[in-house]
Amino acid sequence: MKTKYFLMFLVLLLSVAYSYEAVAQRCLVFGYDAVGNRVHRTVRNDCLEMRDVAEVQEVIVDKEMKVYPNPTERCFKIVMPDGVKHEQSYYKLYDMNGVLLLDDKLHGKETEIDVGNYPSGVYLLKIVSGEDLISKIILKL
Repeated sequence: MKTKYFLMFLVLLLSVAYSYEAVAQRCLVFGYDAVGNRVHRTVRNDCLEMRDVAEVQEVIVDKEMKVYPNPTERCFKIVMPDGVKHEQSYYKLYDMNGVLLLDDKLHGKETEIDVGNYPSGVYLLKIVSGEDLISKIILKL
């Protein structure tokens, strides 16, 4: 009888240990030398992905920033999300040849840009806010 309980306990213990290994998060960790060549690779269990706060902030700024109407015939607006320091933000508008057409600071939360004097086409809008760089395509009708 004791052997039967011992075997059941052993099977239970091994199944718990196996299930932990089956669901444990694994990741690869690479090691590099001073020149940048990969010199080793190890597999680790229980890896947690940590994100830098700046990376998360960049995603928030990009998703909450609005540029409208797009396409436009004359003017479009840039609306920045709350919490972004507008005095440190500016924009640059380029044509598709890479020629800088406009370069100015953002004026508060909402900035209107007039492109009525430029021909119809595709333009690249780059917005710099602190360390974040956001690029948008503008279509002028």
